[in-house]
Amino acid sequence: MHKLAKTHALGIYPRSPKLIEATRKNDRKLPQLFQMEKKKLIREQRKAKLTYLCDPLLDWNDMFRPFSNLKNVSLGALNRFFETNTFYRKLIINGEINGSNIVKSHLTLSMLPKNKEIAACMPDPYTFADLNENKYYKDFADYLLAIADMLKHEAQTLAKSKVKFIQLNAPSIAYNSDKIDIGIVKDAIERVKDGVKAKVYLHLYFGDISKIFSKLLDIKVDGLSIDLSYTTLNSLLDYRVDNGLCLGVINATNTKLEDVKETAKIVSNALDRMNPREAYISTTCDLEFLPYEFAIKKLSKLGAIGRSVKYE
Repeated sequence: MHKLAKTHALGIYPRSPKLIEATRKNDRKLPQLFQMEKKKLIREQRKAKLTYLCDPLLDWNDMFRPFSNLKNVSLGALNRFFETNTFYRKLIINGEINGSNIVKSHLTLSMLPKNKEIAACMPDPYTFADLNENKYYKDFADYLLAIADMLKHEAQTLAKSKVKFIQLNAPSIAYNSDKIDIGIVKDAIERVKDGVKAKVYLHLYFGDISKIFSKLLDIKVDGLSIDLSYTTLNSLLDYRVDNGLCLGVINATNTKLEDVKETAKIVSNALDRMNPREAYISTTCDLEFLPYEFAIKKLSKLGAIGRSVKYE
């Protein structure tokens, strides 16, 4: 009997030209405009028939900014976000870091249909520690595990709010795959997942993870999510995946549109070989790196590919 792949497109979405102009002018109606544009993008997710729906995060300036509201955290300088044309404002950790409701309070979950599966994302602990500045914890291990504990509480709050799927965005793990201490990274990620009654996937993007894939498979999460614009699918085909696997086949950093039939065939064959417990199809990273109109087209392609993938 054939299995079907599930689909989602998590992260920050691009703003429409109208919303960009309103943001530049700091329009007094900006909060209402954000909500209107979010509703449009949620409709596009539904139109694409994605399995999981999410808040498009149009009002998130970057993946860390909501956490600037935590006690003992302040905003630092602007930094380039990896090798992209986007920037994030570095957080300065000045004291003990705790959280429980930051991510949820910056989501508009009430806008999402109650009869649909809901997903959300947040940084993984290593990426959070790597890209922000610690001025309080004595060593990196203490700093990393404190962040993991904070994110665990965030994940628990999301799970209690009917979020069924949580993606931990982990570009720093993929980007630094040749030099990270995978042991301490594993401990931190498992600390986030432990006791969370929602699926937790680790999303690895902006780097080739083929050389550490076997070690990543040992991390006790519900699944791994792979950016196939950096890690070739052929480099992973000899691995048996016992947990879930998400393949990022929709390239969210260029405008070339994927061929539905060809991509679905490649993915189906790969899933037959790797035999994961469950499979997802997604974008390689946040859609914010695309022009608005191409993000919409890519959502449609994602849904079509997902409906075309069948594996044993």
